Amino acid sequence: MITSSDTLQTSQTNPVISTLEKNYSNNLESNYTEKIEELDQNFNYSSNSNAYWSEPEHSLLYGTPLYEQASLSQKLALNHLHWVLFYKLTADSETELIHYNTVTADCLMSVNSDYKMLVDLLGHETDQERKHIHTFYKVNYQTTKFLLGKKALINSASDQVSLVKQKSFQFSDYLSSAANFITMMMLKDKEQSHSENLREVKDVNKPASFASNGFFNGLSGKSNPSRRQFFSDNWRTYPFLAANFYAVRYMANLALKNHEFGIHKYYKKLQKDNQFIPSPTTISHYHFLDEAFHTTTSLFLGRDFYKTLPKPSLYEKLIANLAILQAQHENLNAISGISSNRFLNDNDAIVFLMKLLQSPVFDMSAPEAIDWIEKCLCHEHEGFHINLKVHNQLLSSLRKFAEQLDYLWPVNREMRVMASGGSIKKAIKNNIRAFKQFSRAV
Repeated sequence: MITSSDTLQTSQTNPVISTLEKNYSNNLESNYTEKIEELDQNFNYSSNSNAYWSEPEHSLLYGTPLYEQASLSQKLALNHLHWVLFYKLTADSETELIHYNTVTADCLMSVNSDYKMLVDLLGHETDQERKHIHTFYKVNYQTTKFLLGKKALINSASDQVSLVKQKSFQFSDYLSSAANFITMMMLKDKEQSHSENLREVKDVNKPASFASNGFFNGLSGKSNPSRRQFFSDNWRTYPFLAANFYAVRYMANLALKNHEFGIHKYYKKLQKDNQFIPSPTTISHYHFLDEAFHTTTSLFLGRDFYKTLPKPSLYEKLIANLAILQAQHENLNAISGISSNRFLNDNDAIVFLMKLLQSPVFDMSAPEAIDWIEKCLCHEHEGFHINLKVHNQLLSSLRKFAEQLDYLWPVNREMRVMASGGSIKKAIKNNIRAFKQFSRAV
């Protein structure tokens, strides 16, 4: 067990804790979550179906040849489905966050009882996340059912894997093997204090992680249980790595803010012009304000709090860097031609696009749908350039943050994986390969 003799600072002398206490107090005094709950209770898709929920640019397939010739009703549907997909990923990430908030709070509390405030703060944020998730699920369910029909609610993950399975070497496979190797080689050399901390913090009755495809487990969907358990066990065991989790969480916060700020501005524009504001737009507005508190928590825990802890071991620095590297590879490794805020290859979206184009929104035959998918994914168009611009904005923000973490490798400090993925030429090349594989399969 690490004690005060290890020069840990308490809330009386630690400015980071003082800042977080103020942030917690401000969060408690806000009513944004309550506003979201009210919108949840009263939501009805039909009452919001005839208006854009965000700027048209924030629409699925915006900038593609298909969008250019779409009708108004189809463009509204694409705008609403973009909101649905964005908040589906947000809900998945917040589901994972409920687990990681809990285990890291346990770890920090084991360090110093004066950090009880952090446990309370993270517990309050977790309660807010549960209410956010419920709201997103309700809006998404109604919208998807109305636009695409009941069949679209069936999970198509197994179909997608069989049709668009990647044969190339995957970083996720490497990371899993590396993580297991590192664990075997280094666990026996860990300091006694870490072993004691592990016994006290790790609760075998708690799950290692949630098996969703959110930011922390990987939006790409290539994560596996052993890797999720590996990072979860480390984040819940070492105080330095618990703080490192909040650096990863801040990356997720920035990715959320990078897109949600645009919907917040759209809300303010509608409000200023005294125009009708759709409920999902208002939900995004209040979620943006709610998440500002969570972003502040992530920033000060991830950037500053670790500096008040004992110096990390080589093992801890290694795992911290692997966590940041995973976040880049699993969430930020490419650009997209179908969504302004998606930073992954479009190959895993082909099956969804096929269902969308054959749904009541477009009512295409299979050959027509395949032809349009090829036009939207395999040729340069405005959508790729819009995504690249947003990609570069986020990359700049992430680099400014990473520069302040003195334990990062250059590949993480400079966000090299994300930077290398910012290529339209590379994105189209990957899409062509995936499309050919898909078209042969169908």
